[in-house]
Amino acid sequence: MNIVGLGNAGCQVANNFSQWPQYDVFCIDTENKGYTKFFKVEERNNHEEYEKSFDVSLLPAITGPTAVFISGGGKISGMSLRLLERLKDEEVTLFYIKPDLETSNKQTQLRHKITFGVLQQYARSNVVTRMYIVENKNVEALLDNISITDYWKNINYAISNTYHMINYFNNTEPLLSTFSAIGETSRIATFSVVNFDSLKEKTFYNLDKPRFKRYFFGVNEETMQNQKDLLHKIREFVRGQTDENTHSSFSIYSTDYEHNYVYSVCYASMIQEENIS
Repeated sequence: MNIVGLGNAGCQVANNFSQWPQYDVFCIDTENKGYTKFFKVEERNNHEEYEKSFDVSLLPAITGPTAVFISGGGKISGMSLRLLERLKDEEVTLFYIKPDLETSNKQTQLRHKITFGVLQQYARSNVVTRMYIVENKNVEALLDNISITDYWKNINYAISNTYHMINYFNNTEPLLSTFSAIGETSRIATFSVVNFDSLKEKTFYNLDKPRFKRYFFGVNEETMQNQKDLLHKIREFVRGQTDENTHSSFSIYSTDYEHNYVYSVCYASMIQEENIS
């Protein structure tokens, strides 16, 4: 699978996937910060100049399933549509990293609003297979005792590691699964993690009106043997996430990890934050 990072934030997340052999990583930015496969673009003054100046023909050949990581607050995100045009014949999954708007200037907020809205329309129009939304301050809330020194390193690793684990489970045979097909129109999504013991869930983005939720339970052998009520516990939890508007399901996987892990993918049909000024 290909991983493509656009801009500093996108490249920092994308570069983490280099540690796993399943991924071929490409980074596109104005400065190479130690990336193996790097495509340099000249620094420009604004969104519009990046879009006009980006020569997609100079990109290396990228074929096959591809995940693209973009933060909409940066000027370089103006290249995002040109990049997607270059990948139009591939199966593309888009990851949008939402900037902290409370601490952003007006230019960043405007760039986010434009990019965020357009990319969601691309997802709804099936130009990309799916668009995942991640908000940094939500990811921060997932992490315990995060230091200022390693703040971005930990944030970026949480995003990349979660997607890697979802990919791992999606390519592993479950012990038990109630998964069914996701609705064709549910192309806007986000992740969450659930504490295995307390079953407290924290999301990477506050997705409005989710239609589907899929829970991935990675459980080690010791827990499988000792928790005789495990299946009942999981069913009760997932049932509590289901209502007239949201269908929730689960899969259980046997792992060799010391700890047990629970991840979720939440899917929505509607455009997010569409009416927020």
